[in-house]
Amino acid sequence: MENPNIPASQPILTQEIVQNIWGTVRQPAGCLQCQQAFLVEANRLNQTCPNCGKGTITSQPALLRNEPPELTITSKKSRQDVLNILTQFTKGVWFHNNDFTPNIMSNRAVPLFWPMWLVDSLVNGDWKSEIGYDYLVKSSQELFRDNRWQTHEVIETRIRWEPRLGQLSRHYSNIPGPAVTGHNKLIALIGNYQLDQVTSYESTQLGKGDLLVPDLNPESAWSLVQNSLNQAISIECMKAADGQHIRNYSINANYKNLNWSQLLLPLWVTFYTDDGGNNQMVFINGQTGKTGGLRLASQRKGWQTAGIMAIVGFILVLASLLCFAIGAVFPPLMALGILLIIIGLGVGLSAIVPAVWPWQWNRKQR
Repeated sequence: MENPNIPASQPILTQEIVQNIWGTVRQPAGCLQCQQAFLVEANRLNQTCPNCGKGTITSQPALLRNEPPELTITSKKSRQDVLNILTQFTKGVWFHNNDFTPNIMSNRAVPLFWPMWLVDSLVNGDWKSEIGYDYLVKSSQELFRDNRWQTHEVIETRIRWEPRLGQLSRHYSNIPGPAVTGHNKLIALIGNYQLDQVTSYESTQLGKGDLLVPDLNPESAWSLVQNSLNQAISIECMKAADGQHIRNYSINANYKNLNWSQLLLPLWVTFYTDDGGNNQMVFINGQTGKTGGLRLASQRKGWQTAGIMAIVGFILVLASLLCFAIGAVFPPLMALGILLIIIGLGVGLSAIVPAVWPWQWNRKQR
C-alpha cells in the first residue's frame, strides 16, 4: 500500500503575540501542564486551562499555519442552553460537592473551538476480500407442550462467504481525521458531530470562543486518516459486490491529490472541584448538547452526614434510657422510651447509607 507524499501546502511558522490571527483579535497562548496551545483573547490569559483544568493559560509562541481554517460548525448552544444541560447533568448525585451545581458550572463555562482534519483523496488500487451474502434457512423444532409434541417452523438467517476482488478508482471527500492528540477521547465523551452542517470559516462565527491549535500535522495524522479512508473503501466494495458483510479485506492503493482542510468544532468546557481539590472537567458538544465528564459525589459530605446521623441516633438512645429510668417512677414514659430507642437505632443504622453511597457511586462513575 503506497504511502502518499503529503505536500506541505500549509507551511508551519512560529507566531509571537500579534493582534490579528486568522482574522481574529487573538494571541497565541499555552498551558504548561498539558502543553496544549491556544488562540485566546487577552482577557483569557491566566485563566484555568480548558483542556486539562490543571494549569493556566499563559502567553507564549505557538506553531500555526499561515492559512486560516477552511471550515467550521456553528455552535447551536447558548449559555442558557448550557445551564439547562448542566441542570440535567447534576441530577441524581447525592451528597455532591458544593461546586457541583448548574449555576456555578455554567458561570465557569467557556466556549471553545477544537480542530479536526477533513481529507479529500483520489484512490486507485486493487482490492480483495470475502463478501458475505445473507440467505434464509427453514427448519423445524420439536417442543413438548400441553402434554404433546408440537412442531414449529424456524427460519434462520445465515451468511454465505464468497471471495471477491476488483479494481477501484474513485474520489473520496471529507474523510475525518484527528488534529489533536485527545481527539478520540473527547469524541467518546461528547459524541460525533453532524458533518453535513459544515459551513465556510468566518471569524465572526467564533464569538468569544478560545481556539485549540492542532498538535497533529498532516504527516502525523495520515495513518489514522488512512484507516478511516480504507474503512469507507471497504464499505463501497461490499456494496459494489451486492453483499451484506465483508471480512479479510485488503487493498493495494495509491492515494493522490490529497487536500487537507481544517474544520473547527464547537464545544463548551467547564469544571467543578472534587474533595481532593482537583478540577473535574465537563465537556458539552456545542452542536448536539451531549455532555461528558465524571459526576462525582462527595465522600466527605457522606461521612459528615453519617456522623451527624450517628450522633443523633446515639442521643435518642440515651434519651430512651433516661425515659426507662424515670419510667420506674412514672410508667407513661416507658412507652416514650421504647419509641425513642426504636427511632435512635433506626437513625444510627441508617448512617451506613451516606457513608457508603458516595464510594459506590464514584466507583461506578470511574
